[in-house]
Amino acid sequence: MSHYFGKSLTRISALAGLTVRDAARSRLLVSLGGILIIGLIGLPLLISGDNTLTRRLQVILNYTLSFAVTMLSIVTLWTACGGVSSEIQDRRLYLVLTKPVHRYELWLGKWLGIVALNALLLTLTGFIIGIMIWHTLFTSPESETGKRQACEQFLLARQSRLPESPISEKQAQASAAALVKSGRAPAGIDAAQVATELMKELKNARFVIAPTGTVHFTTLITTPLSGINDGLLNYKIESSRPERSPIPALWEIQAAGKKAIHLSVTNYPGLPNRLLIPGAVMKNAPSLTLSYHRLDSSSSATLFMAQNGQEPELLIPSGSWAMNLGRGLLMILCRLAFLSALGLTAGCLLSTPVAVFAAFFIMVLLAMSGYVESVATSGAFYIPHEGHELSKTWLDKVILSQFKGLNRLTQPLLRLDPVPLLEEGRRISWLLTTQAVAWLVGLYTAVTALIGMILFNRRELG
Repeated sequence: MSHYFGKSLTRISALAGLTVRDAARSRLLVSLGGILIIGLIGLPLLISGDNTLTRRLQVILNYTLSFAVTMLSIVTLWTACGGVSSEIQDRRLYLVLTKPVHRYELWLGKWLGIVALNALLLTLTGFIIGIMIWHTLFTSPESETGKRQACEQFLLARQSRLPESPISEKQAQASAAALVKSGRAPAGIDAAQVATELMKELKNARFVIAPTGTVHFTTLITTPLSGINDGLLNYKIESSRPERSPIPALWEIQAAGKKAIHLSVTNYPGLPNRLLIPGAVMKNAPSLTLSYHRLDSSSSATLFMAQNGQEPELLIPSGSWAMNLGRGLLMILCRLAFLSALGLTAGCLLSTPVAVFAAFFIMVLLAMSGYVESVATSGAFYIPHEGHELSKTWLDKVILSQFKGLNRLTQPLLRLDPVPLLEEGRRISWLLTTQAVAWLVGLYTAVTALIGMILFNRRELG
């Protein structure tokens, strides 16, 4: 048995190498590599942002990575769709199948070859992005302080820490169960929904700031920090008044056993804010207590710091940016592996033009996973700006049920997208990377591959 599998693996690897050589001979690899290099270098030169060093670094990463992912996704689908169907149409497949090669080995060889090409091009992408960021950073006319701040805000992977809740989930569930049991909860709402709403209301209530008021919250830091790098606090202020006048305030930051520091800020309602917290304050600190003091005694507006569940978020240093980029590229490779299997499966069933059309239609559906999630959770296809929402017909209910089913399928793809995390400088954990491999390769790709090989075995080649 082991001898059989050994020979099978040898044939699959040989077919994968043949796929890579065919791509090189057809100049697909050279052409795509050239397009990637031109796009990755040209886009940051055309888009300069607001001319700050941090913004230029963000432009390099955001636009180049999005361009590379889009290009590789399109070319992967196109190549995979024609990987089997075009060879059947041109009758080149007979030259391979006359040898002792099984059809599943041919399918897996094609898939591994396309994945190897994507891995090579993604490595090229990561190398070019790193070189351009390094060049931009060290040739910038910014001062050393400006370069350090840019490195602090951009060239670090950061973990998110949210404020500690005054009530635990177990306490909220117990309170919700008591409300439901006593009949004080609204009809038709179960204990889980009551607990969710209770947690949301408690979070909102603790971040309401009266005139000349103060908000206090504590954020845990689970891993000791060296104190070399600074932390970032993201928060947003909303006002009960429609005017957008500036709000002077004072942040007090206190770590256990250390002297509190005070940072003056001026915020505008509705705009995101970012506060730089010195690394020395966080060094080896198990937690931080942060207090926001309003200084606008003349204003009577009430402020809100946790609208729509968006609490203040502390981002603490957690690893190097290069390793974070590497994990992100590995997750992108998993997505491309799934697209490769999808294209090959479509090519096993349909002719090349029809397979390309069908595969791209599925890719568009996957790209709309955010809208699908919104419809599935809200139950509304659109929200009218004026008047009342129209009552749902039976057809709307049928389509909504389809959206909910599609949402269950696309949720892992939406949750395991590394591009937004890389753009925001958030740490991509090894756990999340492992989940991407398990879901996108171990489940989605495996199921798609099984369907593709079954279709390929049953397809007539005459």
